[in-house]
Formats: sequence, structure tokens, C-alpha cells
Amino acid sequence: MLKLVKVSEGFYKATNIVSDHEAYIDRDMLGDYRAVIEIKTDSGFDADESEGYTSIEEAARWIECQHKIGNTSVIMSTNFDGSPMIEGIA
Repeated sequence: MLKLVKVSEGFYKATNIVSDHEAYIDRDMLGDYRAVIEIKTDSGFDADESEGYTSIEEAARWIECQHKIGNTSVIMSTNFDGSPMIEGIA
């Protein structure tokens, strides 16, 4: 389950994911939101990065899509407990 928590201004980290994979959203120099999914592999780490989005919600939806990172299929899903997916923003 995906739950993003604000770590600092413009930087969010997933704290509740079904797997041990990590996901982040940050803002680039143009002010767009970019999402990253990072997985641990036998040889270190591998990642997939999104394009820039105008809203954090769009970047979060990108994280929820199925991704192929190296030889690993990564599927992340949203939370279902009724709480907001993104904590710490107004």
C-alpha cells in the first residue's frame, strides 16, 4: 500500500508499501513533480524515474502503475483505509 509522507519541502517518501521497494516524489528545478521507484537487486539498486508532472497527485498515480525495473515487475497500490495517500500537505 502506498502512503507518501512529507519529509521536507518538496520531498515525499513512501512509508507503507506492500513490498520492500521504496518510492519518492520530489520537485525538480522547473517546479515539476518527479517520482522515483527504487528496488534492491542482487547487484545493488535499480530505479525507474517518471517524467515531470504539474501535480503531486499525478506523480503518485505514476508510482501506482506497473513498472518493469531490470527483470523485476513492480506493482504498487494505493491505500484502502480511507486516509489520505499524501500526508503533510494542505
